[in-house]
Amino acid sequence: RTAESVVLTCCPPAPDERMVVEPLAERVFEPAPTRQLEGLFESCDIQGDAAVSLRKIYYLFSPDGTYTAAALAEVAGKFSFQTLDGIWQNDAAGLVLDGGDPVVLEQSGDYLRLVAPGGLVVLVRKELL
Repeated sequence: RTAESVVLTCCPPAPDERMVVEPLAERVFEPAPTRQLEGLFESCDIQGDAAVSLRKIYYLFSPDGTYTAAALAEVAGKFSFQTLDGIWQNDAAGLVLDGGDPVVLEQSGDYLRLVAPGGLVVLVRKELL
């Protein structure tokens, strides 16, 4: 399998883009310093330090500035979910979770890209059932 086929398998098009399949590598991401986050997002690409153990990440952002998250981690061949809840803020400095260091937040349609010194995560909006 090529890297592109893996990305396409992991990142199906967002609901408004089902007619055109665009490889993740070809998406144009733009800074999103004022984006109001709301809804469920699922990882479709994890690179860098986080990719060593994280297999999947989910975030549910609320417009009141709170979030809940779950990550599927693999350590020593065993899988477990790690969860956390907290507060988020997004401004010119970047996306800040729980008062930590800001990370760059970029967007491309229903996709978000979080860029930190140790790597990046691409998330795609999903519908809550």
